[in-house]
Amino acid sequence: MKKGRSNPNQLQIDFLAAFRQMLISLGNSENLPVNESLFMRMTDQWENTRAMPADLLFTKSPIEAIVFRLQKIDADTEANQLRFPNELIAGEIRGEKGLTGFSAKFREQGWIILPAELSAMYKNLFLNILAASIGLEHLYPVRKDLLVEAERVALAALLPESEVRKFFGLRLSRFPDSFRSEVSNYFNLPFDYVLKRANHLGMVSEQVIEEARAATQPLRSAVLRRPQSSRAA
Repeated sequence: MKKGRSNPNQLQIDFLAAFRQMLISLGNSENLPVNESLFMRMTDQWENTRAMPADLLFTKSPIEAIVFRLQKIDADTEANQLRFPNELIAGEIRGEKGLTGFSAKFREQGWIILPAELSAMYKNLFLNILAASIGLEHLYPVRKDLLVEAERVALAALLPESEVRKFFGLRLSRFPDSFRSEVSNYFNLPFDYVLKRANHLGMVSEQVIEEARAATQPLRSAVLRRPQSSRAA
């Protein structure tokens, strides 16, 4: 029997599996192809020219500070979960329709790309979540599990337990708009993510969170220009 030749499409799939891995894609399933397409274009350009798109605005200093804080907390708590590559490429890009942001690995690099249109509140939150996902990737091959743990690690770094207890120590089950606004402004984070942190600490039950979601929409107050970017999927 004649030996078949390699399928070029399969070679491309194998290359992607070995060298280009999308870790976390923000938004919903409709945003995933947009994020993947941009990642492919950027890595192709990097592979061919060792240059980035001219409209990529780098945020290298903030990501270095975020990684340092995550690593410090990881060491202090003796969790020892996080492993970061030596090189991180992190930045924001303007005008990419449908881009919601993502974390990925390309060869030995960690990549974090976000839309420039994000508000400062969400930009800081998502940078922390996406950075944590790169550090945790070696432990969580299932992307859904990776997102859950990345959120937990990021929120632990952003929201100290003692500060969260100031608001949730009485085991509240109702969250009026005034309370949501006060909490969100105090932490400079979306209320629904602060609520997640309270849940991680055992201050709020899953049932209370579900009831809060059903009762009212999470606080957004124009923090995003692109509503589909407000959730990680």
